[in-house]
Amino acid sequence: MKHDRPYLLTFSLLLSSLLFTLLGSYWNQTYYHNKEALSPSSPTLATAMQGIHDGLLMDLGEQAIHMLAANGGSVPVSQHKPSADHSYYADIQHKRSKEMNDMLARQQQAAKDATQASLQDESKALTFTTATDDYFSDAVFIGDSRTVGISEFSGIKNATFLCKTSLSIYDFDKPKITYDNKKTSVKEVLSTHQFGKVYLMVGINECGTGTAQSFYEHYRDVVSTIRQLQPKALIFIEGNLLVTKEKSDHEKSVTNDNIRERNELIATLADQKDIFYIDINESSLCKDGALISSYTWDQVHIKAQYYSVWKDFLLDHAIIKDSRG
Repeated sequence: MKHDRPYLLTFSLLLSSLLFTLLGSYWNQTYYHNKEALSPSSPTLATAMQGIHDGLLMDLGEQAIHMLAANGGSVPVSQHKPSADHSYYADIQHKRSKEMNDMLARQQQAAKDATQASLQDESKALTFTTATDDYFSDAVFIGDSRTVGISEFSGIKNATFLCKTSLSIYDFDKPKITYDNKKTSVKEVLSTHQFGKVYLMVGINECGTGTAQSFYEHYRDVVSTIRQLQPKALIFIEGNLLVTKEKSDHEKSVTNDNIRERNELIATLADQKDIFYIDINESSLCKDGALISSYTWDQVHIKAQYYSVWKDFLLDHAIIKDSRG
């Protein structure tokens, strides 16, 4: 055993030299920034001694501890140093959170703006009011024989009438009326003259033609054309006057159910801004869902003395742009 001690001492010195050489080589490049691990100007053993003097051995121990912690080692939390990766991902999460909040804020603002626009739009809706006879001075009445009756017996003297017996919605662009002593079409007159109000009442002659839907579609197209030709005018869609119960009960096409169905469809064209629906059947000319028999001479057209009722009903459903509900 005594002979083994010199060898053990020699082995320990060699091992220590090797360890110091490795440490010196590592520190030489890592901490003292020499390009070469082995440099004549910086011997590794000298570098190792300098590193121990500078406390690099303690830093090496802390690095080992952090490596153990990163691999699941049981190191107290207080010994962990915040990593760059944690800060990077925290910044990303903060940025995404901010972007999400900004997006939600924009969506809420857009919804608020849409609601405000809707409220403003509703505030523009006009409501009916009462007017005097001069209200019709810039009006044009378009229609069939019932509108002819209005032109002759209602007492409206200052309006324009584009009407003819048997005129239908399908005659809008046909030369079926007389204006300024010449044959022309309703469309042609509206193309060359501007009016403040347009009253449209046709449909009784169409009850036996097509379906309620096909009638509505053509009526809708005519109203659209009128709007194009008369951009500043108020358009009044007049519901068709019902017929008497006796007439309705004995007819296949000119029935009050058919008239009501068509009226309901064309009423949907009104927007209460510049297109309005007026239902003459709400006047005193009708009762119990039919035209009063004693008011008519043929169960379809009213007698002359009752056209004043029609005129008064229209005046009670006037639109004056400064009158808002």
